[in-house]
Amino acid sequence: MTPSRFGTAAETGKTRRILLLSAVMAGLTALGACAGNQGVVYNKNFTAGYSPDSLAALRTPLLVETFGTPAAGVSQAAVTASTVDGLRASGPRWARLGYSGNPGDAPDPAYRLRFAYGAERSFSRQDFCKTDREPGNVTTDGSTARTVVALCRGERFVSIAEGSPGQGTDIGSERFSNFVGAIGRQVMPRENPVIENECLFRACD
Repeated sequence: MTPSRFGTAAETGKTRRILLLSAVMAGLTALGACAGNQGVVYNKNFTAGYSPDSLAALRTPLLVETFGTPAAGVSQAAVTASTVDGLRASGPRWARLGYSGNPGDAPDPAYRLRFAYGAERSFSRQDFCKTDREPGNVTTDGSTARTVVALCRGERFVSIAEGSPGQGTDIGSERFSNFVGAIGRQVMPRENPVIENECLFRACD
């Protein structure tokens, strides 16, 4: 085969494959970077008791409680405040929910939205909504970036999600705010996927 000034046909094909592979890898890298900037939600679960209509009918802010911290050297109060800010900035819009980390704003709340940051492997999702759980007696060791979020009604969760804002995340950053909003939308969608099958095939947040 006579080589051209661009090389043989085999060499040209090889070059094209290399360029295509490079483009694919660049795309995946960009996608990963984008996901890293937003954090990631990797698991969610709903019960038949999840009721968007009941959420939409709330007359007081949704009480937000946080346990553990996603980064060292920050207070629980600061984590709660940043979590509330993230929900207000990019949480679910459909119910026009108000959010507050102050129990006085939602006396005897019908629902609680609980965040456990730094939840270790042994963290019990099933017990997370127990009403005797306070920030001081839920074990989160901060050694992981795992975050568990539960929408609690009474002592049971009606929806729950897990994700990660990234290790050592700055709670004042846009990345953290975006993650809080994203996991909030996943745990509180407009429809209950358990009883509304169409939500399996379209966006419901």
